[in-house]
Amino acid sequence: MAREIGVPLVKRPKGEAFLDLLARPKYGYGSAMNPCIDCRIHMFAMGKAFMEEIGASFLITGEVLGQRPMSQKKRSIEAIDADSGMEGRVLRPLSAKLLPETLPERDGTVERRRLFGWAGRSRKPQLSLARRLGLSIVPSPAGGCLLTDDHFRERIGDFVAVDWSGGPGKGEGRTPAASMLRYGRHFRFEEGEWVIVGRDQTDNRNLEAHIRKAGVAFRPEGFDGPLVCILTQQEKISPRMGELATGALHAFGGGKVPAGPLTVTVLCGSGERQLTLPPLPPDRSHLMEKDAWIPRWRR
Repeated sequence: MAREIGVPLVKRPKGEAFLDLLARPKYGYGSAMNPCIDCRIHMFAMGKAFMEEIGASFLITGEVLGQRPMSQKKRSIEAIDADSGMEGRVLRPLSAKLLPETLPERDGTVERRRLFGWAGRSRKPQLSLARRLGLSIVPSPAGGCLLTDDHFRERIGDFVAVDWSGGPGKGEGRTPAASMLRYGRHFRFEEGEWVIVGRDQTDNRNLEAHIRKAGVAFRPEGFDGPLVCILTQQEKISPRMGELATGALHAFGGGKVPAGPLTVTVLCGSGERQLTLPPLPPDRSHLMEKDAWIPRWRR
């Protein structure tokens, strides 16, 4: 859509601060682990910083009063603008006539009479306006946030509650690790290890894109099997890591994993190297069975 209306599209990651926000949102959560109001404050604060970079004087959003249950109530909108330091500088053209005048309206930059006074959950007025403006691409409503998904919220809830000092929380590792929560099967062991096993090639590719800053991955060589990731900041492969990787490859390899030592490529940081994983000792052989891999959360 940005291309169609001729404006540059700039993407910025929400970053480490958003993970801290998830753990302790000032305005609480919605139906699951979605801190909608705090999330919006964070986004507007980022928008304010970008405004200052490019010399802009106000923000424009497509929000409609009352269309979303948490962040688009009038009281929520007022709190969002105030807490982000953007009072009077967020123009909501679709509902402007139902809201206080903004600075660009007061100084004549924008004519208030040309704005709208829409409210409620219906998107029909927006779709009608898009047709009148000749837009061929109309984005779907901003819904489907993963934080409202019951299964995903269990992963992210545990992730932000864990003390990652000495783990992916060191340096830049926590954000890539959080990105990996969307992919694969996740397992937490009593010893504290967090293991992620790819379900398919798409999972494997996405996990591999993030793991180098978040931990260690074991990629099978010479046989078909999943990518096995362990969230850690240790570059040295411990015997326990090797056992978990061997067990996961057998448990989720679909019967295609050969007996005996396994050749894998270890991905860690900017490097990779081949490693031979020995067969599991008898007292660890249970890791080769799926029954040993009970997810802490529902799949």
